[in-house]
Amino acid sequence: MAQFTDSRLANMAANAIYTAFGVYQTEFQAYTQRAQELFEACAWLETQVNARERLDLYRRVVDNVEAVIRDLLAERVHSRLVWSSAKAVYSGLIAHQEAWEQAETFFNSVTRRLFTTVGVAEEIEFVATDFDTPPTPSKQPVYRTFERTTSTQALFAEILEAYTLAVPYRDLSGDSQKIAEAVAACLREVGALRFVSRVEVVRSVFFRGKGAYLVGRMFSGYHLIPLALALLNGKNGVYVDAVLLHETDVSILFSFTRSYFHVLVERPFDLVHFLKSIIPRKRDAELYISIGYNKHGKTELYRDLLHRLATSTTSLRWLAAKRAWS
Repeated sequence: MAQFTDSRLANMAANAIYTAFGVYQTEFQAYTQRAQELFEACAWLETQVNARERLDLYRRVVDNVEAVIRDLLAERVHSRLVWSSAKAVYSGLIAHQEAWEQAETFFNSVTRRLFTTVGVAEEIEFVATDFDTPPTPSKQPVYRTFERTTSTQALFAEILEAYTLAVPYRDLSGDSQKIAEAVAACLREVGALRFVSRVEVVRSVFFRGKGAYLVGRMFSGYHLIPLALALLNGKNGVYVDAVLLHETDVSILFSFTRSYFHVLVERPFDLVHFLKSIIPRKRDAELYISIGYNKHGKTELYRDLLHRLATSTTSLRWLAAKRAWS
């Protein structure tokens, strides 16, 4: 490859990684979409296989592009001049990407694999994102809005009908009544108005294991109330198994100790920020991990750590000593 200049090689490497990221995104979405089909078919063993294969996808795609890059760059595979230029080219390529954050993390995964990086190498990886604000505007809200018309029961019947799956609801009227009763009890508890004026629900259904979930937020006066409806597919159809209306319960649902959700979303940034509105104490890292972007979750965790170190006046040594004595 001696006939190519460093800048030409940088351009080729950046494009190879960008192409590989596109492959990853396409296959990730395919595995995610299949989760709904498997839920509708009650194919629980296949659901587990699908989840494992999606989890293995990232490593497989990085393995493939690493081999391509090694062959492409040959003796200059560890040239930091080539890679700093490749990073700049790549940043331009992803400027119109809906999942630009994940694209940056993907680039980091390749460079850290090639350089076996320990610590920080800002010139060849995206330690901080290159974009202070999202580089593209949202095409549409990540949620759908439902306005109350006649009653809370009618409102939730409309919501359930809007998220009809291939399998019918076992008792839509009965389920919407149970939801309305749970909502009424919650409103009394928090001292809100007696009715919900508006509900915003994430456009895509969340699938995990044997469950499906509608996730959103309710508005009653000045109160914002988290909402998660747990659905199961039983012998006689789909039914609402649980109604979660408290931040603590919804937070547990998105705990990192559980397996990852399968939820179709073009722009993970928007989904994470929506979820933050209902479970604000969750770190961005944990939310990205919960929806299947575990590698980017680690990136967010690292960035959060760097931010805390830059703004905290408490030394890590003091914190370590305190923890040892507690």
